[in-house]
Amino acid sequence: MKIFKIFLLAVMCLSCAGCFQVESNLKINDSGAVTMRNKFIGAPLIAGIIEETKNNVLKNNPDAKIKSVTEGGFSGYEFEIFYPNMESFAANNFEMYQARPGKCTGVQISNGWFSNSYSFDFLVDGRKLDDSEFGETMAQTFLAQVKFDFMVEIPYAAESSNADFMSNDGKILKWNIAPALIGGQDKSVKLNFKIYNTTRIVATFFLALIIIAGVIYNLSQAKIREKAEGKRQEGDNP
Repeated sequence: MKIFKIFLLAVMCLSCAGCFQVESNLKINDSGAVTMRNKFIGAPLIAGIIEETKNNVLKNNPDAKIKSVTEGGFSGYEFEIFYPNMESFAANNFEMYQARPGKCTGVQISNGWFSNSYSFDFLVDGRKLDDSEFGETMAQTFLAQVKFDFMVEIPYAAESSNADFMSNDGKILKWNIAPALIGGQDKSVKLNFKIYNTTRIVATFFLALIIIAGVIYNLSQAKIREKAEGKRQEGDNP
């Protein structure tokens, strides 16, 4: 929390617009694998804090891929972490995605034969510095300059969500997290979606076809045998 306050106070000292930007993206493919991409960039005055953020990410996630990013007058890092399945993602060590009793349930998984159901329930606590540290007007001005977007891309349309923005027929969802940084407003992220087990669906379909074909074949063979038996009996009784 102390580091977070230092971060805010540092960027508040800058007179330029848009002192820092954060983008956090989760891309989930049709097998349930998750790719997390986070980007932190800011003005030179907060370079030390961005560097510390990078070091913490590497310390807790040594397999993370990190690259330097420069955009306009901002610089920072983008890191990528791959999770082979939703279970491994649910076990990650990022505070935002954790369940907290009485507040949020984190990642919930329900596996079925034809599809798996997933529920995201995350909470970013509203954090507001004391009035003695900076005034409400200044805070609101800063809020208008800050960018902090959280985006989730899923392979099928969401069943329900509280996303601020939605595109690609409900497959790309975005939340604006910035108000939680300065305005003191808790930000809730809720998303429910399914991933279909296409391999099982196809296998079940073909198995059903085989069973149906087997039943039809046996019935046809039974009729053929029945006719043959009838003809034989007619031959035995001239």
